[in-house]
Amino acid sequence: MRKGSRKGSALVAVIWLLAVLSILIASYAVDAHLQTRINIYLRERVAVDHLTDAGLAIAEVILTEYQNVQDASSETDLAQMQEDDRWYNEKRLLKSQGGQEVSTGAIPVDALNTEGGTVTVTIRPIESKFNINTLFAGGDANFSDLWMNILALSGIPKDYWDGIVDGWCDWRDTDGTKTGDNGAESDFYSQAYQDFIDGRDEERNKNYKPKARDGEIVDLEELKSIKGFNEYQEKPINADAILNGGVLNPSEDEPDQIVITNGLSKFFSVYGSGKINVNAVKDPIVLAAIPGVFQGDNPENEDPDDIAEAMTNAMQIIELREAMPTNGKNPLIASEDDANDTGAYKDFSNLQERMQEVGLEIQNEASTYFAFQPDKFFEVTVVGQSFGIVHKIVAIALVQDGKVRYLRWQEDP
Repeated sequence: MRKGSRKGSALVAVIWLLAVLSILIASYAVDAHLQTRINIYLRERVAVDHLTDAGLAIAEVILTEYQNVQDASSETDLAQMQEDDRWYNEKRLLKSQGGQEVSTGAIPVDALNTEGGTVTVTIRPIESKFNINTLFAGGDANFSDLWMNILALSGIPKDYWDGIVDGWCDWRDTDGTKTGDNGAESDFYSQAYQDFIDGRDEERNKNYKPKARDGEIVDLEELKSIKGFNEYQEKPINADAILNGGVLNPSEDEPDQIVITNGLSKFFSVYGSGKINVNAVKDPIVLAAIPGVFQGDNPENEDPDDIAEAMTNAMQIIELREAMPTNGKNPLIASEDDANDTGAYKDFSNLQERMQEVGLEIQNEASTYFAFQPDKFFEVTVVGQSFGIVHKIVAIALVQDGKVRYLRWQEDP
């Protein structure tokens, strides 16, 4: 009996041992499979990273050389230039179209291995909004007129305008003197900030910083820290609604709530010369704010007819720009008889002439705010793709003195 019992115990032990070994082997197999997949992913990820690196190099070549590219005068001349310069088309279009978006399309970096992945490079000038850093008493001489036009188009009630503009001017300028009746210098912010951290009136003061910026801002989100964006007649309001649209006074009963249709982020950027590249802008409401496009005598009246006229002018500007040439010519080939009534605007006179042809007029004062070629700020988007793995980079590039410097950088946003 004992002998049989020992044999049974040994058999059970062997079974358990086999079971444990099976689990271990299965675990090792799973680990090996996962490690193999990780290694493959890492290898492909490195390959995709190399693709985006190549894409950035392509973007920098285009950005630093497009202004010097020579025009082709014939199909033969074009073919030779394309053979001599792989990125001739992109450079020529960026130059000739006055700064409209240019894309390489998905291209294989290794021509001998078309399945090794592709990279797409898109370049877009960003002088398509007003640089808010220029719109104060120490910047644009006509900053007040432009602010009034923007606020009229935004849908923000007139009662709030002085607080927004005065608050912004004090936040941006460096003189330490309160602007108007609704401005706020660092003494206001230091007290509000202290009230917040000490627990006094936390809700009203939660967005305030210890002092005014007294300089350029680098992100529009900072506007939410300004007095005129946060309170009206000492009552809290929704700063995000002023910036991005939404309900301005959510604490009020629904019938009394004010809805902002066009937040100020539609009009403003923190980059650019202060002018608007008419060949790059896509949203007509930005063009509508330009004095001379907006032709009302007094924007503070918020006259619906003036606003409608400004939007009509702006939409027509974009519509004429987007019209396709009817002569069938290759846009990469320049010639003396190129039509001036289609495509990118050449200059302010060309814009005025084309608007007059459709019965509309843009006043001369608008010329101060228009640009017709890219300045030096661009949004560069690079997308590398290989074996289902995608790596995307979106960057703001400053092109100056033949070099590219990145001011903002996002990966896989």
